Amino acid sequence: MGHLARVGVVLSVLVVLVFVVLKVMPTPAFLVEYGFHQQEAEADTEKWASLPIQHVGSSVCIDCHQGKYSEWEKGGHRAVACENCHGPARAHLETRTPETLDTSREFCGLCHAQLISRPSDFPQVDMGEMGGDEACATCHDPHDPRAGMPPEVTHALEERSNCQSCHAPHESLEQLPPKVRHTLEGRTNCESCHGPHGVKGETLPYIPHTLEGRSDCLVCHNPEGIKPVPEDHIGRTSATCMNCHLSK
Repeated sequence: MGHLARVGVVLSVLVVLVFVVLKVMPTPAFLVEYGFHQQEAEADTEKWASLPIQHVGSSVCIDCHQGKYSEWEKGGHRAVACENCHGPARAHLETRTPETLDTSREFCGLCHAQLISRPSDFPQVDMGEMGGDEACATCHDPHDPRAGMPPEVTHALEERSNCQSCHAPHESLEQLPPKVRHTLEGRTNCESCHGPHGVKGETLPYIPHTLEGRSDCLVCHNPEGIKPVPEDHIGRTSATCMNCHLSK
């Protein structure tokens, strides 16, 4: 145990010496210039106190920019202070001179360039691929980046690689294909019913009677009728019946 005690005494002496040496050593000039040190604390305080105030906060912007402020307050950039993008506003507030705003792609990339260090759910893009050489503000309103953007896809994209098979280029995006009016369980081949020669499928049951004088299929084919329709047909109209079932 004696040797352990001797080692402990040596280490204690070394620690004390290190602290004493650091205490009496002069602080290097570069640390005094760029750091906060007790011997320069008063000068540092005075130096910072003498600097002019340049930022005023976002709340004062609403006085003159009500419209833009409202967009920003409700938009996706509401957590970003106005001065983060527009720069310090004290001079603008006092002189009323127009602001110089950086609208370059590089400026937007400071926050939104794709970086592995950023959270995966943070909005970020590959700046080399997104938007070509156009400024980001060409498509995105800086106050509300999602405003005016195309709507998000409302359905799954699995096995749907050709968007134009439904959303043809000559059609407006508002004119979307009608929703499927039946269950899709166990139905993987749409063309088995919706064949290439029209909507009428060759594999569906034929209508076993004439249609002469019969314009409303639902008179007989209803849940309480002579021949009830299948459960997944409830809610369809007579016109729908003719679209799918051929008559003999």
